[in-house]
Amino acid sequence: MIPDERNAAVDEGRLIEAIRAGQTELFEYFVRQYRRRITRVAFRLLHDTGEADCAAQESFLRAYRHLDRFREGSTFETWLTRICINWCKDRLKRRRLVLYFHQAPRNDEEKENGPVEVVPASGPSPERRAISREIRVRLRAALESLSPRQRAIFVLKHFEERSIPEIAEVTGLDAGTVKSHLFRAARKMRERLAEFRAGE
Repeated sequence: MIPDERNAAVDEGRLIEAIRAGQTELFEYFVRQYRRRITRVAFRLLHDTGEADCAAQESFLRAYRHLDRFREGSTFETWLTRICINWCKDRLKRRRLVLYFHQAPRNDEEKENGPVEVVPASGPSPERRAISREIRVRLRAALESLSPRQRAIFVLKHFEERSIPEIAEVTGLDAGTVKSHLFRAARKMRERLAEFRAGE
């Protein structure tokens, strides 16, 4: 029986052992538990709903195929996030980052929050929406100026609210290197946003 993903007492280590032993249907638990989070991370990196869905599906597929490589002492979510980020980084390397500057999101909610279904009860005024949209456009352009690694680390820290040790575990980097990438990413973001303000 597939455990309820809302149950915090689920022993994921035992689930993985059972899947390795042949109860492959139990992998559905991990898909239900982490699909939205992984898709959100992918969207923050790729800024494309279709590619974010593809990244999530590919990440789960790779995790399932290589479940024997999962190391005890790590969490499945951390391992899965690392797989997803690596897939996204490879995707970004294959596509010129300049292409992203010409891609418009489908709507403001998708750009801000990723591919989630949220319908506000009452919307802001047209003026506030225009200002908010402009801010998000500028932030997105600044974010896309980062290298794939810097972007991944910046997203994990400032969007997913991961700690430095967590980011280090996900990326396979030491904490000092993570901090260095965060510092350079933040500096580049400030520079890009300053350029936008100067151009007004």
